[in-house]
Amino acid sequence: MSDEKKELYFRIFRFNPDKDQTHYFDEYKVSLEKGTTILRAIHYIKDNMEPKLAYRFYCQAGICGSCAVKVNGVSKLACTTQVWDELENTKEPNIITIEPLSNFKVMRDMIIDYDPVISKLEKYQSWVTPDKTPEEFGKKEYVISEEDFKVIEPATDCILCAACYSECSIMDVNKDFISPLVILKSYRMNNDSRDVETLSRLKLVNKDHGVWDCTHCYRCVEACVKDIPIMDAIHGLRNESFKRNLKNTEGYRHAAAFEQDIKSTGRLNEATIILKTKGLFGAMSMIPFSIKMALKGRVPNLIVKKIPGIKSVRRILSKIK
Repeated sequence: MSDEKKELYFRIFRFNPDKDQTHYFDEYKVSLEKGTTILRAIHYIKDNMEPKLAYRFYCQAGICGSCAVKVNGVSKLACTTQVWDELENTKEPNIITIEPLSNFKVMRDMIIDYDPVISKLEKYQSWVTPDKTPEEFGKKEYVISEEDFKVIEPATDCILCAACYSECSIMDVNKDFISPLVILKSYRMNNDSRDVETLSRLKLVNKDHGVWDCTHCYRCVEACVKDIPIMDAIHGLRNESFKRNLKNTEGYRHAAAFEQDIKSTGRLNEATIILKTKGLFGAMSMIPFSIKMALKGRVPNLIVKKIPGIKSVRRILSKIK
C-alpha cells in the first residue's frame, strides 16, 4: 500500500451503561488516506462498521470543542488531529487508541457528562456583569477598547473543549477543584473593563478548591488545543488577590510564608510553613501525616541557616515585587 494510504487499527473505548458492567475496547481495521482527521476516521467506522458508536461533534472545524477525546492517551480535538501525525505517537505500530476525556463520568462510549463544568461556570460567575440596567440592554453596543481587549484576548480563544480539565492532575484527585478551564474564564471576566463584579468573583476563586490549589504541573498548558497561556491566568488571579489584600486564605498565607522564608534565609522552612499556612488547629490535623513522614525518615530541619548568597536573593525578590 502506498504512503498516501495505509491500513491501520482503531482501538476504541466502548461502554453502554444499559448493559455493560465496565468498559472495554473494540478494534476496527480501516484503510485511510493521508490527510484524514481522527473525526473523519471515526465517522467512517460508524458509517461502515459500528452504527451504535456514540460520540459528540458539531462544527468539525476546531471551533465548538464538542469532539474532544483522548487520542493515544492525550486530550485533543478529533476534528483537527491528523491520523498520520498520531501514527508517530502510538505505543503499538499502526494502532490508534481513542478514549473519552478523563475526569468526567462516561455516559456512553466517548460521550461524557459535561454538567460539572457548567455547574462550576455558574458557581464562579463566568460571565460579564455590566454596570447597566436591564432597561438599557439592547439600545446600543456595549464596546470594549482595543487596548483593554488585548489583556483578555488570549483567554477569549477558549472553546470550552475541556481538554485542560481532562489533563488536570488536581481534578484527578479532587473533583471539587475549580479546574483550569473555569480559572481561565474567571480571569477573562475579571479583566473585562465592562465588568463590575471583579471583587466578588475574586473572593469566590480564593475559597477552598479555588485558584490556590493549582500545583503548577502545566499539563493544562500542554493540552490546550488553542495554545492559551492558562498559567498566566492562574498567576494573574493570584497577583490580583495580593493587590486586593485577600489574606484570609490558605493559598495567600502559604505564598506569603514562602516569600518570608526565602527572604529570611534563602531556603524554605518546611518545619514552620504548615503552621503559617494552616494555623494552629489546621496544622494539628496534619499530625498523623507528619508521623508517617517521620517514620520514613523525612524530618525537616528545625534550624534553617542562611544561604551564602542571601543578599543576591533578596535583591532578586525586590526586583520581582
